Amino acid sequence: MDQNVLASSASPEQLFAGGLAAHGSGNYAEAAACFTGVLEVLPGFPAALANRALALWSLGALDAAERDASAACAAMPNLAEGWMVAGAVRIDRGDPAGAVTAYAEAVRLRPGFAPAQAGLAAAHLAAGANAEAARCAALALALDPGCDHARFTLGSALSALGKPGPAIDLFNLVLAAQPGHAGALLNRGNALIGLDRIDEGEADLRAALEINPDLREALASLAVLRTIRGDTAEAIALCDRAIALDPDFAVAQWNRGVAALLSGDFATGFEAYEWRKRHPIYGPHFDRLPAPVWRGESLAGRHLLVRAEQGLGDTIMFARFLPALAAQARRVTLACHAPLFPLFAHLGIGLCRLDDPAPADVDCAIDQMSLPHVLRLTPSAIPASGGYLAAPEAEIARFADLAPRRGERVFGLVWAGNPGHNNDRRRSLPPGALTRLFDLPGVRFVALQLGARCADYEIDSLASRITDFGATAGILHHLDGLVTVDTSIAHLAGAMGKPCHVLLSASCDWRWLLGRTDTPWYDSITLHRQEHLGDWSGPVRSVFAALSRMGEAPLATG
Repeated sequence: MDQNVLASSASPEQLFAGGLAAHGSGNYAEAAACFTGVLEVLPGFPAALANRALALWSLGALDAAERDASAACAAMPNLAEGWMVAGAVRIDRGDPAGAVTAYAEAVRLRPGFAPAQAGLAAAHLAAGANAEAARCAALALALDPGCDHARFTLGSALSALGKPGPAIDLFNLVLAAQPGHAGALLNRGNALIGLDRIDEGEADLRAALEINPDLREALASLAVLRTIRGDTAEAIALCDRAIALDPDFAVAQWNRGVAALLSGDFATGFEAYEWRKRHPIYGPHFDRLPAPVWRGESLAGRHLLVRAEQGLGDTIMFARFLPALAAQARRVTLACHAPLFPLFAHLGIGLCRLDDPAPADVDCAIDQMSLPHVLRLTPSAIPASGGYLAAPEAEIARFADLAPRRGERVFGLVWAGNPGHNNDRRRSLPPGALTRLFDLPGVRFVALQLGARCADYEIDSLASRITDFGATAGILHHLDGLVTVDTSIAHLAGAMGKPCHVLLSASCDWRWLLGRTDTPWYDSITLHRQEHLGDWSGPVRSVFAALSRMGEAPLATG
């Protein structure tokens, strides 16, 4: 803008028009100066306050933007633009609930104004209300089909709802109009990774960082991608860059912990794993513990409550620590899911359901997966890797008919995990992937698969006889072994010391480490890993070969 317009002789109208023009061209500092000039002549003028707030917000001056937006709303409560800037500031301040309130007021005042509806969609997205974000963004696009803000938010919401294909189409449209939109590159990259289009996803993430090297979310996402590729050193370095920008960025702290654990650095990994309690996805699942947090001090004379978390397999995996704690404490109680109770009855601990009130005499408490951090666990000192659980005697007797007959081996088979797991698409097998195993001579398979996919193969199924994990343990007791994907029954077999072959995705869970066919967690487990993400042919061949070698050993004599 011509400096003459900023001269003291310029009228408020000229300054206001100049501010709008400067903002439209991306010169936010000049826009703020113009609106300041208006306010010097017309103090408290609501439209100038709202527009200066928008310019200041664009410059990242959140405190000043919030003051101006609040002043505009106070002076003219029916000024939708003031509420919109207030909403934008609250999103940036990490107050999505406040942003929803502000944008909802803007929509109430101007229901046909697409930018207000798009802002409300963005606020819902920030709050994690992805379905509502998608609905509001679609309304904004109906009002203005050219609204890229709404298109970007709709794509982001659909991606979060597990619809990466339509999301990518929307991001493509945003990027066609705005090739330098780093957020669209970031989110398209994440959506592509969700479809296992890893190379394309990495290109997008690196392009986003070329535009904005300080885009912390892109650094954290690229760290996940490098972890998938097994490059944990670069993943940790990327997380360190994001954390340097924002030490409280829980996603990067968590991603750093996962990469460290995969690399076998338990000290770093389990310390960073504590950030799960502040992670935007996992954190809301953690309620306050009902007693002071146990941090490793003496348990003599004290009652410790251990609260299970995450999946059933995690509870089984970390139950190995409980007998040693029970030997030190007056009492240890595990709060967990009731179907697991039969497994833990012999561990010398108390049991209660997760939704039951805590025992009245509890002195201290800990979330179960914090135990390795508090106990300073190292890979060489994992307790009870040879097994620590046994099937209940009654269940052993109930399933005695499953004992292998003369001249045969019997293996359990599980090909899919819980479909609600966030990595289930990668860890569960596609239909028919295990058919080759049925050609093994002298081996009979029985299906232990539960859920919608239990009838994928025409083999004997025991699903109807499985009532809880005690029953599953009773079945496993009689089998020669288990072949399974990475799901809770793998942990049960390992905890029982039962031979178990686990088929792993190239993007596997941290607990299986990298590049190993064995695991320090369970002596009886053999790992069969994908070489390429999505290609299960290698792991299935590896299991076939392993079971064939077992066939060279003496058979059961029944």
